Amino acid sequence: MRLKTFVATYLLILAILFSSVGIVSFHLNNSQITMLKEQSAGQFQTIVSSLDRDIAVLWGREGQLTRAGFYEAVDTLVRGYARYYGRHNIYISVTNLGLQNQPPPSEITFVTNENGYFISIIGMLTEPFDYFLLNYSLDITGNITDMRNIQNTLLLSAIVFSAIAAFALYLLLSSIFKPLDIVAKASREIADGRFGERILVGDKNELSQVAHDFNKMAERVEQEIVNKQQFVDNFAHEMRTPLTSIYGYAEYMQKAVLDEGEMIELSGRIMGKASYLKEIANSLLQLAMLRDYIPEKREILIRHLFEDISQTVKTPMEDAKIKFICQDSTETIKGQEDLIKSLLLNLCINALNSCSPNEGVISMEAVNEGGGVMLSVADNGCGIPADSLTKVTEPFYRVDKARKQGGAGLGLTLCRKIAEAHHAEMTIESTSGVGTTVKITFTSS
Repeated sequence: MRLKTFVATYLLILAILFSSVGIVSFHLNNSQITMLKEQSAGQFQTIVSSLDRDIAVLWGREGQLTRAGFYEAVDTLVRGYARYYGRHNIYISVTNLGLQNQPPPSEITFVTNENGYFISIIGMLTEPFDYFLLNYSLDITGNITDMRNIQNTLLLSAIVFSAIAAFALYLLLSSIFKPLDIVAKASREIADGRFGERILVGDKNELSQVAHDFNKMAERVEQEIVNKQQFVDNFAHEMRTPLTSIYGYAEYMQKAVLDEGEMIELSGRIMGKASYLKEIANSLLQLAMLRDYIPEKREILIRHLFEDISQTVKTPMEDAKIKFICQDSTETIKGQEDLIKSLLLNLCINALNSCSPNEGVISMEAVNEGGGVMLSVADNGCGIPADSLTKVTEPFYRVDKARKQGGAGLGLTLCRKIAEAHHAEMTIESTSGVGTTVKITFTSS
């Protein structure tokens, strides 16, 4: 790209430069010729006037001169004029046309021959001597030579300037494209798998902004790669534990002599692990579905939505003797009902798992806020440590490092994806030992 820019720019500079030199040279040449023509025309008229006056004096002596003597005297007079003006590179001659009816018209011409360059004027003297034809020729070879020297100097200057311009342009483009070269090098490094490559951002300009944006992109790519690797690692860990248990139970059932009760117990354990794997598969399928998903938004009655969720969680809430409160101060919300319901159910189940039996209180609320609707689920459970708040929405992440409670760690990830699909903002506020509040704010659109 730099070479193409250099060639295109340099050709443009050359075109402008040499076109300007050509135009200036053409203008100077035409101006010089025009000036010399005007000068020649003035001198021609001066010579004509002088000749008319001097020939009139000779004509006044006609009584003393024969006609042949008159013509001879005119020739002598013209030779004197020719010698005088010849010292100024002006060559003149007079032709006696006699009684020709149609004398040639006066004209000014630019003449080139083996002797050089001339401005030629042919014209008649005035009456009564209009049968004399004056030939005027001004030698402008020196003027033309000087003009060509000036043109050659201009051309040489243009060539020297173009060489300097080429060098300066190369340095300028090298400076301008240096950030792009760095970006290209960093891009190749990232393409080769070295995702930690970054660009040092210098002065604030357009190309530095490109470098800054590239760094942001590289960070995003690196983070995505890390997240995907972490997802794969966590997924492998989550799958290994139940699969190991299933394999162990099945192997034991195959090799051991078991009674009916033991068979039922082991089968139940296998089904439990299989159910856990099915739960992970369903969650992953839902996450895949939510990628670039556009919800079918409709008006949802908050009261009906809360009633459905209350009926769904009623039994586990009662079994754990946890108080469940629903409050709605708004009538409707716009969204896809099954996704909104899934979001709230996941939040309620997470809240249930974090609360202590007999002491827990969970509240689900819907309020108008900032021109939109905010749904929230709050509990007085164990809370989330501050260092885990930014990670709890990552796939397979659980605050309980021993993995003794909760599901596969995909519930909050699904909630975040559902919120993002609805262009809603999901925020989590939590204090260890006090409780957690999750808020999802939906805009009016």
